[in-house]
Formats: sequence, structure tokens, C-alpha cells
Amino acid sequence: MAAKQFVAADIGNTSSTIAVMRGLTVTSEFDISSHALVKDVHDALVAHKVDASLPLVIASVNPKGADMLEFAWRAMGGGKITLLGRDKKIPIANKTNPPEKTGQDRLANALAARRRCGDDAIVVDFGTAITFDVLRNGAYEGGVITPGIGLAMEALHQKTALLPLVRPEGRPPIVGHDTVSAINAGVFYGYIGLVENILRELVKTYKKKPPVLATGGYGAQISVQIKGIDEVLPHLTHEGIALAFGAGK
Repeated sequence: MAAKQFVAADIGNTSSTIAVMRGLTVTSEFDISSHALVKDVHDALVAHKVDASLPLVIASVNPKGADMLEFAWRAMGGGKITLLGRDKKIPIANKTNPPEKTGQDRLANALAARRRCGDDAIVVDFGTAITFDVLRNGAYEGGVITPGIGLAMEALHQKTALLPLVRPEGRPPIVGHDTVSAINAGVFYGYIGLVENILRELVKTYKKKPPVLATGGYGAQISVQIKGIDEVLPHLTHEGIALAFGAGK
């Protein structure tokens, strides 16, 4: 039987990744602002030649971003829309309180991690926020949320009089010889320490060290520097969306 084809949308606080999928495999993808208006979303779908007759499955932590995508999809005469959490529950036990407040992306991460790793795992998702998702005994238990790298850089710019807005650029030297390189060093090495320390504390809550997976926009850039991360999987959330939709096992 041919793998199910559909469109999976991971809508974050800042940006969204729209992916055409065949089963658990991403065949094409593009990013768009989660704050884009309906026309911009529509134009992006058309520009990337997305087949709107396919089903659309959305995992969103940004209600307005999800609305704009749904409006654009309907305007294109698109296929059936499934908003995870509203139209379909992600099939994993959720031990948070209250469970309905948990981001669907975090449940999708845990679902995909369970398929790959078994009943115990930790997922570090580098997005607007850096989230640590704890999978224990096959259930989503909760985790940790901390401001993300981009958010930290924006805060430095917005809450100070003279510091510029800086974008992360690879591995900087530890000693910055100008303001931009000093900020890059502080954020880069500071977040390595932050993630390593949180992982160290989380691992202590397990009897045996679980696999640690990383995903998210900044994941590929910084994860290779972080002790304790076993594998970087850029499409982990989309895998979870596919599993929740029933597109793979």
C-alpha cells in the first residue's frame, strides 16, 4: 500500500514550517512567518506549488497563525483540515496539568520520540522557546521551557539603549572584540551551558539515561556542541504530526 500523502504544518510562535509528506517522510518544505496574513500564506502555498487537494494536518501553538493557514487553505478549495487537539487527539498519554494546555508540537515530539526510542526519551526543541519534552514509560510527562536564542537576542536589543539586534552566526570565539561578537559569544556559550545543565538534571530523574533527541530551527547549529544530545532530527515534529494523523507506524 502506498504511503499516505498530505501536508503537515508545524505552526510555532514565530515561524511555521509547511511540509508535504509521504508517510513519515518530508518530500518538500518551506518556512513562513506565523504572523503572515491570509494573502501571504496563500501566495506562499501557490509559490511552492503545494497541492491543495491533499489533506492538511496542523500542530499549532499560535492560534492566529493556524487561523490564517486555515482561511488560505479553504480559499484554495483545499482538502480536509485536521487541527490536532481540536479535531483529533494526539495518541499519547498526557500527564500534565491541565493536559489541554500542552502544546501540540510537544505531544507530537513525544509521539515521534516514542516510535524511535521506546518508552523513555527527552526531546530538546530549539524554537522561539527552547522546550525539553520528557517521555517516561511511554507517556508525556511534561518538561522545561526556557526563552530561545533568538528571543534572548531580541530582548537584549529591545530592553537596552545601544545594543544592536544580532543574529546567531555559527561558533563564535569566546572573546568578543566588538559588541556583535560579544553578544554572539554570550548567547552561544551561555545556551550550551544552559541546555547541558537542564539535561543533566532531567537525566537524574530516570533510572537509566534515556536517548536525547534535538529538533527545531536552531537545533542543527548548536546541538553538535552540546554534551548529552544523541541525535539531531530536524523533522521530528513533522514525524509526530504524521503519526498522529495515522500516516505511519
